[in-house]
Formats: sequence, C-alpha cells, structure tokens
Amino acid sequence: MAEPILTDLFYADGRGPELQRLCWGIRGVQLQAIEYFNPDDVYDDASLKHVRFDGCQVVMITPEEVIEYRELGPRLARMRPAAMFDLGKSDWLRSFSQRHVSSCRHFQLMFYDELFDIICERVSCHRGGFAKESAG
Repeated sequence: MAEPILTDLFYADGRGPELQRLCWGIRGVQLQAIEYFNPDDVYDDASLKHVRFDGCQVVMITPEEVIEYRELGPRLARMRPAAMFDLGKSDWLRSFSQRHVSSCRHFQLMFYDELFDIICERVSCHRGGFAKESAG
C-alpha cells in the first residue's frame, strides 16, 4: 500500500515539484539527491530544496509522456497534495536480488515531468541545495 510521506517539503499542485538537478556520486553511478522547487516556490536559492537518498540501489526515471496513470492518477488525486510515496517492499523491489536490497524500500516521487522509482534505505527532504549542505 502506498503511504504518502514528507508532504511538508515535497508536494504537488497538479503534477508535482519541478526538478532542477540530479546529484550523482563521485563515479556517477549512485543517485545521492535531487534538487527541486515546489509548485508555489519562488525560483531562487532561498526556495531551493533537495531530497536525499541513503543507500540508493536502484533508480528508474520515467518521462511524464509514458507514465501509466491507471494506478498513479487515482492515488495522486486521493492523497493530494502528496507527491512522494513509500511503497514498502513492492513487487518491483522483490524482483531484485535481496542480498543488497533487504534493508531497502521502494519510494516513488512524482515531479512535474518525471516519475522516479527509487529503491533505497531512506529518503529525507532538506531546505537548500545538496552541494551547499554537503560542503558544510
């Protein structure tokens, strides 16, 4: 069952926050964070936020044009303004080798033009850009 999460800093007004930047690890293979603006934000450094992924194992990015809204659409309408969901130990998560994902959960994030399905240990939202916080 989908559980809406982190609705205070990541929410939708229509299709969701506007993605600004993907922050990959040193070798460029592990997603660490995504910077974004919420729908009602002013597009400046003070409004920028990021969602951080701890223990990220799997990432799937689906463009808005090919999203299957049969399940997602009613969920977004029913749980508005949520745009991030914890899908727990989904069938998709269970389709991977459990050796590396046994402590992970399946998270789904709806941005304005992209849907992210992420298997990781934890997600958290923070104010400011990812690089600024990491440098501090």
